[in-house]
Amino acid sequence: MAYELTPRRLAAARANIQKAWAAHRAGRVPRSERPPNLKHGFFARNLRQSVVLLGEDVREYDAHLRRFEDALLPQNDRERRIVRRLAEAAWRLIRGYRARAQAQTRKLRKALERVAPHTPLDPFQTKVLAAFLVKMFSDEHYVLNCVTRLRNQFERLFRLLLIERTGSDQGFRIFSYRRFSKWDQAVPFH
Repeated sequence: MAYELTPRRLAAARANIQKAWAAHRAGRVPRSERPPNLKHGFFARNLRQSVVLLGEDVREYDAHLRRFEDALLPQNDRERRIVRRLAEAAWRLIRGYRARAQAQTRKLRKALERVAPHTPLDPFQTKVLAAFLVKMFSDEHYVLNCVTRLRNQFERLFRLLLIERTGSDQGFRIFSYRRFSKWDQAVPFH
């Protein structure tokens, strides 16, 4: 059945819009604590703002940034930017591991709550539960892909820091088997 806009529906829609605008003007519209597209903060543009919105400790984040600066001692502005990006990539990686652990905890809790308490499982139910749990712990492609991407970024930033300090990446490769770009190599001056 197709939707037909009758005068009665049109009047109701206009009345609802008027009510919504009145509530908005009066400040009675509930605001979300975080934007709807901010789920885990892997790819947030403003990491400091996402720390606040996700309820993480800002002081802990600042201390994390300082530890990187104290450990790597950037010598110029470019190195400072690279070290800052390294610290941010590490923070995002830690977030990834936390998100992964929280998701697994929720799934495990749900799966175990479905089992009737104080009732022994028969062999078939045991096999079904075991198969579900094994699959659950091996089926986390999205988080693993995000973590892999962040880990490669982390490694690339360390190569950039080495290039900045020594003129070469010193053959530094751990996880990345391909060259990321022509900018990762030192350019000789002619």
